[in-house]
Amino acid sequence: MRVWTVHHRPAMTGKPARSVMVREGFSWAAALFPLFWFLAKKLWLVAGLYFALATLLGFVLPGAISPWALMALQILTGFEARNLQRWTLERQGYRLMGVVQARDEAGAVLNLADRRPDLAYGLA
Repeated sequence: MRVWTVHHRPAMTGKPARSVMVREGFSWAAALFPLFWFLAKKLWLVAGLYFALATLLGFVLPGAISPWALMALQILTGFEARNLQRWTLERQGYRLMGVVQARDEAGAVLNLADRRPDLAYGLA
């Protein structure tokens, strides 16, 4: 079984109410292609910070250590990417509304609709 956290932003001026589900666990896509994953998820600040840190590590560390440090950064990114996504959602006014468990995302949406139809309506 997989777990998703449900984040909801109430309606604001010019913006409708919206809910977002974020899966728990390691993200292979974020570990393999971190910058692209951050940009695809619209995590602009995190993408900029990642780029700055990776560039800094590449320039500051000696040539023999630099590739290992960058690989470690990518593995750490895989573990923390979804937490960074939750942090960005919180900065944008989303609040954690609950946790849903299911085998796949479609099942999680159905479970959410069964328990909290008000949140499932604005799901993006």
